[in-house]
Amino acid sequence: MDRIIVAFENENNRKRICEMLEASGITVRLSCRSGSEAIRAARKLSGGIIICGYKLSEMTVTDLAYDLGGLAMVLAIAPPQQLELCRNENVFKLPTPFTKGDLVSSVRMLQQMEAKHFKAAPPRRSEKETAEINKAKEILMNKNGMTEEEAHRFIQRRSMDTGMKAVDTARMIIETYN
Repeated sequence: MDRIIVAFENENNRKRICEMLEASGITVRLSCRSGSEAIRAARKLSGGIIICGYKLSEMTVTDLAYDLGGLAMVLAIAPPQQLELCRNENVFKLPTPFTKGDLVSSVRMLQQMEAKHFKAAPPRRSEKETAEINKAKEILMNKNGMTEEEAHRFIQRRSMDTGMKAVDTARMIIETYN
């Protein structure tokens, strides 16, 4: 099963990448505008391959790869100088300009790697942990007037800043407001 997710803030870039892949027989399952959408899509599909640019609306490809925690593979397409800024070993890089053949061969290679290494990957969080994170986001949205993306990003940032897991940060938020 193909689990290809294309995530670019720019609609023209999303369409162009999707068209190149579809013309080569690679099915794109979902097309997203933001990193948060791509993460939700990867969780819904239990993994996959996310093809994106260096910068999404609310995060960079490095943040995206970190937040995915190995759930999905990431192929970043960007100018070489931007790709040099990405130091995450879980991000595969395709510098621009690229050909359709470059894109297709990169995606096919990642599909083969995914089939071997990620096919039976367990979900990253339990349902209870996901529910706790969602509850914390809901609290932040209601109490602080945040959007869901802002609340999600707040939890991510606090987790990274403190070295805690996102679920532990979420629990602290729940305890604070209860």
